Amino acid sequence: MLVAALAACRGSAPAKRASSVEPQRTAAVTRGNVTDRVLLTGELKAASAVELVVPRTTTWTLAIRWMAEDGAMVKAGDRVLAFDNSAVTADLETKRLAEIEAQMTLATARDVSAMETQTKENELAQHQVALDKAKVLAAVPNDLLAKRDYQERQLEQKRAEIAVKKAKEDLDAQKQEAALDLNVKQIDLEKAKRAIEDADTMIDELELKAPRDGIVMIGTHPWEERKYRLGDSVQPGWSIVTMPDPSAGMIVHAELSDVDDGRVNVGMTGTCTLDAYPGEPAACTVTQLTPVARSKNEQSLRRAFSVELTLAKPDPRLRPGMSVKVELARPGIKDAVIVPRGAVVFSDDGKQARVRVAGGALRDVGLGPCDEQSCVVEHGVNAGDQVVIGGGS
Repeated sequence: MLVAALAACRGSAPAKRASSVEPQRTAAVTRGNVTDRVLLTGELKAASAVELVVPRTTTWTLAIRWMAEDGAMVKAGDRVLAFDNSAVTADLETKRLAEIEAQMTLATARDVSAMETQTKENELAQHQVALDKAKVLAAVPNDLLAKRDYQERQLEQKRAEIAVKKAKEDLDAQKQEAALDLNVKQIDLEKAKRAIEDADTMIDELELKAPRDGIVMIGTHPWEERKYRLGDSVQPGWSIVTMPDPSAGMIVHAELSDVDDGRVNVGMTGTCTLDAYPGEPAACTVTQLTPVARSKNEQSLRRAFSVELTLAKPDPRLRPGMSVKVELARPGIKDAVIVPRGAVVFSDDGKQARVRVAGGALRDVGLGPCDEQSCVVEHGVNAGDQVVIGGGS
């Protein structure tokens, strides 16, 4: 969660509660300087990392069946992530049966086609024999036969020629039909084989392996703001696991609340302190700032800008996921009217800042930036006025 000095000052309902238990004392409104700082919290991320994402399948969502432990060291080729493949494997046996059926159908069609072709060829051969016989009989000179017999033999030859021609046409038609039918059944067989190959490929794609040696970092669920867990339903394209590249260095990822819009700019410098090494602050610089504040999820009303910072010096001890406190310095305000932070209270709705002056009256004030001890007052009191700290509100 992001914390800025101004936001802390203006939304500090605890200051009002604290004043009710502190002993009452007075302090003078003075003129002085206020250091303006922006405080953020973030975490380390690798500047470069390999992402293992949910593959695209025939189903929209997949369930995580197995994944390596967060922070585990793996070797290239080790299994890192596996999704539920039951829907694919359940249908795979049906696809294998369909392939066997397609093979049997194609074999049967070939046998039937061969028999039908042989039948047509036999019929053609019979008609050809009849034609040859008719030609021999028709070749006898007409002066050796009765006119009627000669005419009948010529007619029989014509009939035989027509029968041979039709038999040839039937044979050609049968071969074309058989070829077309076999081609269709061959296509059906190829489709059945391809369906099995696609299913096998999909099963392989549902098990992701490490592309190289490295550390496994489990990602955060985009809707629930937590690490992914076994059984989670995920969608294609979601990054479930990342494997950072330590040689590429580390960056700090933080978020700036939309109420602090404009208080951080690219190029601002400050210090980044790891919770693991609180006594060793490191210089850092803002390198990226998203132009639009976004909600973390559909249910959240909070909006924030994404901020990225680079560290001035590499440190081999750094690991992704380490928490970081970021302090960015802004130009301070000089010679301003300031009051102690303890003198500031807020209205019941938390929107109006007030101070109690000596004598007990509450005055509405306009607050500017605050530091740890003081707040700038833009209007409402003047230097030299006495304000009350502690006691009742």
